[in-house]
Amino acid sequence: MTVVWLFLRAQFRRHRLAWLSLALIVGVFTAGVVTSAAGALRTGSAYARFLDWSRAPDALVFAEPYDPSFARLSPAAVMRVPQAADAAIYKSFAVTHDNIENIQFFAPASNAIPGSFWKRKILSGRMADPGRPDEVNISFTLAQRSGLRPGDSLRLMLGTPAGGRLPLVFRITGIDASHIEFPPQPLNGTYYYAWGTPAFYRKHQSLSGLVQVALRLRHGARDWPAVQHELNKQTHDKIVSAVSLVPQSVNTQRSIGPQATALWLLAALVAVIGLIIVAQLLARLSFLEAAEYGTLRALGMNRVQLMAAGLGRAAAIGAVGGVIGAVLSVTFSPLLPVGLARVAEPHPGIDANVPVLAAGLAAAVLITVVCAAWPGWRAAAEKPVTGLAEPSPRHRTAVSRLAAAWPVSLGVGVRLALHRGAGPTAVPVRSAVASAAVGVAALSAAIVFAASLSHLLASPALYGVTWDAIASIASKDDVRPIVASLEQDRNVAAWSTAVIGLPLRSGGSGFDAIVPMAPGDASFVSAPVTGRLPRNSGEVALGARTLRQLHARIGATIRVSVPAVNGPARPVTVVGTTVFPSLTDTLGLGTGAVLTPGGVRDLLPPGSGTPSPSDVLVRFRPGVDPAEGRQALAARLARLGPGTVQGPATPTDLLNFGQVRDLPQVLGVGLAAVALLTIAHLLITSVRRRRRVFAVLRTLGFTPWQVRRTLVSQAVTLAGIALVIGIPAGIACGRLSWQVFAQQLGITPVAAVPLAVLALTAACWLAAAAVIAVLPGEAATRNPAARVLRSE
Repeated sequence: MTVVWLFLRAQFRRHRLAWLSLALIVGVFTAGVVTSAAGALRTGSAYARFLDWSRAPDALVFAEPYDPSFARLSPAAVMRVPQAADAAIYKSFAVTHDNIENIQFFAPASNAIPGSFWKRKILSGRMADPGRPDEVNISFTLAQRSGLRPGDSLRLMLGTPAGGRLPLVFRITGIDASHIEFPPQPLNGTYYYAWGTPAFYRKHQSLSGLVQVALRLRHGARDWPAVQHELNKQTHDKIVSAVSLVPQSVNTQRSIGPQATALWLLAALVAVIGLIIVAQLLARLSFLEAAEYGTLRALGMNRVQLMAAGLGRAAAIGAVGGVIGAVLSVTFSPLLPVGLARVAEPHPGIDANVPVLAAGLAAAVLITVVCAAWPGWRAAAEKPVTGLAEPSPRHRTAVSRLAAAWPVSLGVGVRLALHRGAGPTAVPVRSAVASAAVGVAALSAAIVFAASLSHLLASPALYGVTWDAIASIASKDDVRPIVASLEQDRNVAAWSTAVIGLPLRSGGSGFDAIVPMAPGDASFVSAPVTGRLPRNSGEVALGARTLRQLHARIGATIRVSVPAVNGPARPVTVVGTTVFPSLTDTLGLGTGAVLTPGGVRDLLPPGSGTPSPSDVLVRFRPGVDPAEGRQALAARLARLGPGTVQGPATPTDLLNFGQVRDLPQVLGVGLAAVALLTIAHLLITSVRRRRRVFAVLRTLGFTPWQVRRTLVSQAVTLAGIALVIGIPAGIACGRLSWQVFAQQLGITPVAAVPLAVLALTAACWLAAAAVIAVLPGEAATRNPAARVLRSE
């Protein structure tokens, strides 16, 4: 091994810049993969770690609700339920703001919130002083909506027992993040939170408010049914107003998932393109150094020693590159996580994920050794002395005959692009074309994915929205006045009453249902993705996620019950899957069920009858602007009493993914740029290694412009081959990625292929390839032909 060591030392002294440059390239790609992978892990786990850090409660019980139809409970009794590990009381005060709707104002009864029971993350500023009634913290959603910052004033109107309004001005001391503030929030709406202090609670305890008890359960969500049972013992047949926070947390985690998936995709694509480029560069380095192997074999080195030297060189390059990648990854770690996960991250800043860094270092060494193995083995096979001989001429090929029919400069460029060459004039054509094709495929796939996402956001029917407005009244016990008004409204094309958010349970899984009660148009229920919609009381259609969660399939029989009324579990047959609009925590993309009115009657106790519809779905006539239609409808219904008219909401999963929706395109453009650089590197290598060829062409009469056109033709040919391979592969990958994404979300998988955009991209790609040939073309024209031929 002394010979191998001496040979490596000599090679390093001669080629150290090339080795270090290659190690830097390996380090850059390693950093990209490791940073993306560590960021994906950090993004995917940020919200779960935030829940643990903040000691978030599992459920909220409304001990003193506004609606007298709900049971009033003693807060102390609620806190004593056997399943509660800890509890705290706070009060929600009725407030309004001049410009912002849906503001929720909370004030804790003690320092347990925020404190030992329920912490909040301060994003900027500081926590409000518990002894100051005029200080508040506001949620990051309210800060984004209003532009308020620490130090600003917040003016709110608080309701009084007499029905009046009490104006109060608060000083904002900080922007916070609490787990209930992350979207999707209850009913998939958008709520803005302001947190007062225990001093405010004591000072204004007599103001109108809703007393709530936050519970942390001993076994989390598993204890929730038992808690409901315990609370029902204290209600005297009234409904308990309580909510489990677990579904909201699950939805928030699920909405962050696509962001982590995007980073995993980034890591995979960077790894693929890096593997191709590093393999190409290692093969080129092995080939360049192999020019001396014939002489070394003649001097006594054998094939095994040469192979060992090549692998040792690759291992050293990989090790240095892995260390560089680890350092860069730790340096760039504060840039991640992204989106909502960045808000949730309890420990922002530098993150050194040791297992990922170690895996990246090991992978860098292993991959460089593997990539160098085959080129090193071929180079080490060079026989003694014969490496100095010129290669024998090849026979005339079909490409040569085709190129001969074109103008001379174009024909020569095509031949140089398609022929690898041999001996000292050989260039790595295949690896360059493969790298360029991967870049084109990545860009094409990103374009298809982005176009499909834009098509989805522009087509509400694909995510279950088949209506323009939902109208309801405050008491939710009689929608007949709304129906009577709609029947006289010329702007309304169709309507349907419905029960929205009926809680169901099957096995250990809970989900909500939508029940069309008196449909004016059957199209208000989304068309089934698979199977059909229920037609009788013994059938149900589910969301795709709910179907997977129940481990069921179409045609299977499941047992379903209504836990809120302790109804019996009845067998129903799953007849299809459909898409549900985002209406509640467990009625949205991929989750939920649709039943017939008869199916609901069978699930309720005998004598209960059919539940009254709670909402009316409204579709306006063509030509009526939905926003104006909702505004006019709200004005008319205001005369009937307090109520709401809401438009359809874009699913939060899609909105959260939209925060990183440009990431696939940025990634595709980046990989395409790297692919163009690969072509540029090939052109530079071709000019350098084929100096004799260009010198002969100059001697035979080629003008400088013909030499430039030859390089442009070579670049465009390589780019064209990459297009022919990459665009179909990219379309297929983009469609497949979108279908997987759509199936995970539970939406209708409709992929959009923008042919015009792809054609424009292809034209820009060819133009860019022609542009990058300018500098190598200039270099080829500046080499004096006589000097080159004399040196050869």
